[in-house]
Amino acid sequence: MRAPLAWLQDFVEIKESAETLATRLTMGGLEVESVEREPTPESPLAPVLDLYVTPNRGDCLSMVGVAREIAALTDRPLTLPSIPSSQIGGEAAQQTSVRIEEPDLCPRYAARIVRGVRIGPSPKWMQERLRAAGQRPINNVVDVTNYVMLELGQPLHAFDLKKLHGECIVVRRARAGETITTLDGEERVLSPDILVIADADRPVAVAGVMGGANSEVGDATTDILLESAHFHSLAVRRACRQLNLRTEASYRFERIVDPNGVIRALDRACQLLAQIGQPEAVPGVVDIYPCPIQPRRLDLRVARAARLLGVPVSAQTCLDCLRRLGLTVTLEDEAEKLLVEVPTFRPDLKLEEDLIEEVGRIHGYEAIPERLPVGTTTLGGDSEEHKLLRRIRTVLVGCGLQEVMNHSLSGPSLLDALDDEARRVRVRNALSSGVSLLRRSLLPLLVETVRRNLARGQSNLALFEIGRVWQWEETADGAREPKEYVRVGGVLYGALCSPDWTQHGKPEPADFYLLRGIVEQLLKALRIDHAAFIPLEQPERFPQFHPRHTALVRLTDEAFDGGILGELLPDYAVALDLRERLYLFELSVEALQAALPKEDKPYRPPSRFPAVTRDLAPRIPPDVLYKQVDEAIKTLQLPILEAVRLTDVYTGEPLPEGWKSLTLSFTFRSETGTLTEVEVNTAVERIRHVLEERCGAVFPA
Repeated sequence: MRAPLAWLQDFVEIKESAETLATRLTMGGLEVESVEREPTPESPLAPVLDLYVTPNRGDCLSMVGVAREIAALTDRPLTLPSIPSSQIGGEAAQQTSVRIEEPDLCPRYAARIVRGVRIGPSPKWMQERLRAAGQRPINNVVDVTNYVMLELGQPLHAFDLKKLHGECIVVRRARAGETITTLDGEERVLSPDILVIADADRPVAVAGVMGGANSEVGDATTDILLESAHFHSLAVRRACRQLNLRTEASYRFERIVDPNGVIRALDRACQLLAQIGQPEAVPGVVDIYPCPIQPRRLDLRVARAARLLGVPVSAQTCLDCLRRLGLTVTLEDEAEKLLVEVPTFRPDLKLEEDLIEEVGRIHGYEAIPERLPVGTTTLGGDSEEHKLLRRIRTVLVGCGLQEVMNHSLSGPSLLDALDDEARRVRVRNALSSGVSLLRRSLLPLLVETVRRNLARGQSNLALFEIGRVWQWEETADGAREPKEYVRVGGVLYGALCSPDWTQHGKPEPADFYLLRGIVEQLLKALRIDHAAFIPLEQPERFPQFHPRHTALVRLTDEAFDGGILGELLPDYAVALDLRERLYLFELSVEALQAALPKEDKPYRPPSRFPAVTRDLAPRIPPDVLYKQVDEAIKTLQLPILEAVRLTDVYTGEPLPEGWKSLTLSFTFRSETGTLTEVEVNTAVERIRHVLEERCGAVFPA
């Protein structure tokens, strides 16, 4: 906003230079972006302040508003224009009528009538002030409405009274299919979301934005109806957005105009019209104000002001600063509490903290001494969750995976069946369907990352991501609220290593066992040694996964899954244009955290004695899983058994159908001495016996 100093001096004495005043205003919270020099007949270079007004300070979009700030910051009196007040009703109410159909969008509408006007240029002094403030002079009637808007901050509009059908005003929503040609010559299609000013038959203005050409003041105009109203900021903003139209009036209404300054602006316009030689207005004013907006009342505790500002302030200082801003303040002596009545031209003052901020900026932020912060210092450190995430990253990078970061917003995907529709968290007013959901799994976007890389010639991919997911959960009282979780997910596609590092030039592609090995390596590095990999018992829960090449990860004995790993079903891979098999895993970081050992494992030095290895090749029935074999061996709790490895699985002739022959390699070692043949043979026999008894194993002769 442009504010000429010559105009501001009508309301407040300015002793400082323009540059000094600009610095004082900026330090007080009203930023001056530049000081310009405007040539005028009185002064070749008259200074003009170019102000940046924040959206919450609509009161500063006027000369009086800026002058009030200058008066408060410099502690000088503010002189407001002397405006004769008009009587509500009177003769004007007999010559026109106003009806508000949408009081929520237009709480107040007032009108005055001036008859016998002569359209012509406005006086030179008015044109010069308008130009200095960035407005183009048009004619005497329009210039007066713009002058009042710049002076008092209240937009006005003048209608040609004879062009209004029925000589009445109706404030209503536009009807479906209605159009209006605005003053800029554009025909605009209106929707029922837009508030309009209408006569008895048609819209004559878009409320708070721009008038219509069908009621425009022209050279032949003799009678005018002056409008001054208060429109809801959201209604004006909605109309501007839909019509792609911004004006000086809408700029102010969007930042809230004083509802109790409506009549004063009308009276000022009529006063100026008479001053520049136009007829006196018809006595009286039509004022429709069904629910008057009252000033807000707030309390200000002086002690709290001192705490927030960080400097001692007295009750008198607070009272003086607020009164200089035009607020009505009374002091309760005993409690040192101020009772503040906030005028309606300051709708931004809603809380006690807002008043304290006003005290701070008027008293002067530069008056607050600089002090180093005082407090107890503590040793910094990382959280347990971040420590765990750092360990996970280290392990997965060591396994050859590369970390990626995807957006937390996602859209519909072929992998969405992993999610329960009712548990998805949707985004209100999403910009597009591709960002309409908070992701509930990392896997869909990881798969999309694979597809994007394939389209750019990358054929061997091993990726992982650590990120947050969201889903609706029921609380203890039966309500639903979105919950946030942390997951680690990964994908393998193609080979894990480069062809340069293989003997025959073609590396082996990733498979389920490589994927499981990576997950096992992660669990081993985290010292989670009690995890179980459980085959899918309900494959319909995970229709995208291959039912025979998928496992759930159980990390504790509690009834929740630590995660899932497996192969994407080939049908889905074809639908996603994937030529190779794709393997995925996703683990719950919360479950990993819960499964971590509670105590550090004590250090045990390696044994000085040699190890002994033995192999067994039990034949296992079709319904027995390797997990059962492993658990059966663990039940023996053999102190000399150091490790068990599954080295081979054989099916086919001469084994019966479905049976498997497992090659198990056992490592035995003692910490106290070299093992004897008898000790090793005894341990092997116990293993054979438990496998025969618990797993139905058969050992060849």
